[in-house]
Amino acid sequence: MKFGDKLIELRKKNGYSQEELAEKLGVSRQSVSKWESNNTYPETDKIIQIANLFDCSMDDLINDKVTDVESTLRKNKSNVKNIWNSFLSFITNTVDMFSKMKFLEGLKCIILMLILCFILNIGGIIVCNTAAGIISNIFSFLKQEHVLLIREILKSIFHLVWFIGSAIAIIHAFKIKYLNKYEKTNEVKKEIITSNNTKEITTKVEVNENDKPFEFLEVLAKIVIIFIKFIAAWIALGTIFSTLGLVIAFVVVLTYITTNILFLWISLLLLAAIVASILIIILITKFIFNKKVNVVLSIIVFISCVVLAGVSIGLIALSIKNINIVNDNSAFTLIKEETTIDYKDYLVLEQRGVGECNKYKFIVDDSIEENKIVLSRELDKNYFKLETNEKEIDKMPTVIVNEELKAGFLDMYKFFIKNLRENKIYTFENYGNDPLVIKANQNTINKLIENLKIVYLTEEEVLDNEINIKLHGYTVVFKNGLKGEYDAVNDTLTYAVENYSCLKEIEKTNYGDKTVYTCGYAEVIEDE
Repeated sequence: MKFGDKLIELRKKNGYSQEELAEKLGVSRQSVSKWESNNTYPETDKIIQIANLFDCSMDDLINDKVTDVESTLRKNKSNVKNIWNSFLSFITNTVDMFSKMKFLEGLKCIILMLILCFILNIGGIIVCNTAAGIISNIFSFLKQEHVLLIREILKSIFHLVWFIGSAIAIIHAFKIKYLNKYEKTNEVKKEIITSNNTKEITTKVEVNENDKPFEFLEVLAKIVIIFIKFIAAWIALGTIFSTLGLVIAFVVVLTYITTNILFLWISLLLLAAIVASILIIILITKFIFNKKVNVVLSIIVFISCVVLAGVSIGLIALSIKNINIVNDNSAFTLIKEETTIDYKDYLVLEQRGVGECNKYKFIVDDSIEENKIVLSRELDKNYFKLETNEKEIDKMPTVIVNEELKAGFLDMYKFFIKNLRENKIYTFENYGNDPLVIKANQNTINKLIENLKIVYLTEEEVLDNEINIKLHGYTVVFKNGLKGEYDAVNDTLTYAVENYSCLKEIEKTNYGDKTVYTCGYAEVIEDE
């Protein structure tokens, strides 16, 4: 293969036009054209420049017996010896450069590189820690210790990648700012010294033809790029699933456009998100497979998505402003539901459900049989149900009165859509805040209130035949938890582990005395 044919192949593989190659070599485009047509040969110094530019030897260029330049380049680039030699050459040139620099110039160079290291280090701490925190939050469904372990592993990986990238950036900056100038000066000196002896120049170049001072940087850069592509592939996979979810949501929202105009603006926002997600997938795919990106078109699409999303959010805000938030119970059909339970010694009634669950109304009704308790609450039977469960808490039998949501997701969704057609959204803020009504004879009610005061700090209001009680926290509190059992009736503790105990303190409150136990192993309690 002739020199001109090799030059054409090398130029095209490196993405240069004739004009760009001519500019890098400091010649006219016509000269490059003549070389490629094999009409003329470049001067020796230009052959040296071409060899350095395309990372090949002069022999590869001028020897017609060499027909496959690409395989020669691949061989050279994958040669571990060349990589090691390039690293040694970089060290040698650096030491040689500093030895010939004036003191102030060398000090300035070192200070600039240290400043760059400091900036990159600060940036690395912020970026790596933030990225590790964000990604580890994806695994929040795992145990806390596992999430922390994942976060630390991600930090280590990100810091390592950042360190490699920073090293490349610093060395590259040092090369551009200082080492290139030094090497060019040396090349000029060599050309002046040997300008009368072309053979000597050729010999020197051929001896150093494998010197590729920054080839080791290409290896590091490729490792970083492979890692980045791996991360990008996972991001693309996650984006694909997110896009699928957005498409499903878009289709569902479209079916409710006639319900409220709010759904129209939500659909536009989802459309903008879908297009943006597809754009991200395309860009990541092109990056992974080294395909050219239409930058102008990508920017136009991205800006269009941002504008559409902004307009949609504004219209959504205006639509929500016209929707009335209703806090009363007018949307519910309240019906009293009653249930009867039996009294046991030290029985405690505990409420759980939608509302505050801290108010009781005891009504004396001596017509009710001894040790019988009638519980009642007003609720909407379409959506809620009254349930009671028995269990033992702190050695006291406890009946948990629970107002559970019995409506399924579809029922609640229909409830929401029905009210939204009227530009209303009903909340559960005031639902279930009425007190639990407890009816029993006087003797049973007295026992229930006495038991309640064992467990809770209470505020009491006595009327004619009813007593209203509001709870204000527990009478007994355990700091650091309790490893053992507490008997609320006798106020005694049983420890489950050795060398473990609780210190007792009494705190005065507006609603009675509160007992605070500080629990732990002996040495921990002594330190406190």
